Amino acid sequence: MADGIRCSELRLLTKFDTYIIAVKNETNFTRDALEVCKTEICLAIWGETNPDISGIGVSIGYAVDLCLGFCFAIATLLIQQRRGRKWEFFQVVTKRGFEAFFEFAVYFAIAVELATIIMLVNKDFGVTTADFGANEAQNALAIAVVCVIPLVYPIALLPARMFHPESAVQHSFHRKPGDDARRHVFRLILFCLVVTLFFYPFLSQCIHNWGPLRIGEGGGGGGGGETLITAAEWALVKDMCFGSIDRFTDVEHWLLAVCEIIASLLIFLFTLWHAMGVGLKRWRDADDFSGTERKTTVALSRAQDVLQRGWHGHRIMLLFLPVVLGSPILWCIFRLRRIQAEAAAHMDNEYPGDNWGFGQIVGIIIFAPVVADMAFAGWSARSLLGLGEYEAVVNGGTP
Repeated sequence: MADGIRCSELRLLTKFDTYIIAVKNETNFTRDALEVCKTEICLAIWGETNPDISGIGVSIGYAVDLCLGFCFAIATLLIQQRRGRKWEFFQVVTKRGFEAFFEFAVYFAIAVELATIIMLVNKDFGVTTADFGANEAQNALAIAVVCVIPLVYPIALLPARMFHPESAVQHSFHRKPGDDARRHVFRLILFCLVVTLFFYPFLSQCIHNWGPLRIGEGGGGGGGGETLITAAEWALVKDMCFGSIDRFTDVEHWLLAVCEIIASLLIFLFTLWHAMGVGLKRWRDADDFSGTERKTTVALSRAQDVLQRGWHGHRIMLLFLPVVLGSPILWCIFRLRRIQAEAAAHMDNEYPGDNWGFGQIVGIIIFAPVVADMAFAGWSARSLLGLGEYEAVVNGGTP
């Protein structure tokens, strides 16, 4: 029977239902026949990995991204508006580093979101699943979330007053009236662009999670059709591809799904809140409304002010919520990488996710200018520590 099996027909998966029918026609889901085409079937369904979004370098970049965002946030909350030359030194360095962090993290997120969207579109519309199997698809929303959620920190905290109102450094940082407000609006526009890109991975994963099951009795044809593959046959295929590898447990699946959905809702609500705030401010500044429009604007403004004052007492939630949600997601990303590496070894294949190519190096080096900008800002403000003549840091770091 093995001589008549055409394994070449099973190398490419475009639509899951069609592929399962092809596997059934060639192997009838018998263990010996499946083993003949083991490499083709396992790579087609679960893939290897896509280093562009889950390679070793970019994965470390996700961890650096989340860690930097949290560290800048906690530093900002601890030192903002404190008086004294040493406090002003740390305020100068932290503010410049926080601004630089957003500038690089937002474009890092845009690049990753675009790469994820391209791969998901190819999978969802049956174009190709090359280098993007089921494991990588499971990783997609986790990667999309962990790129966006660190950006919550600078959007929320950079507009806040860093220096004491009577600080001389305050005036050297803000020569042009309204410059900070314009920068905040520009940052918010970039953030909204990232969230817009993020919506497709979110939607794709929701359809996958809550769509009809295609495995088990009556799983074909949208859940009410013929049985394409039984649960026992699917378990046979999984055992062939993974063997005794410690795969994701049901608890881990639920942990990842819950953290992803809560973090996604947080991102969307956070974006709407800040976009509404900017819109209301522009309407209030214009002050050209009358009648119902004016009453609505005033009512919304008052409601926002009340909520804003109440939120100041709960900033600790803003500090810890992104990192509490992001850390389990980040752990799951590395957990899935390990499963992929063990699966590749099980099939005597090389795991490409640990290769250090150009993209993996860029995934880490992209955050190096943050440290460089902080070092330059610290050198420029060294007199605040009594180390030399103070050179005012203007416009966030230009002497």
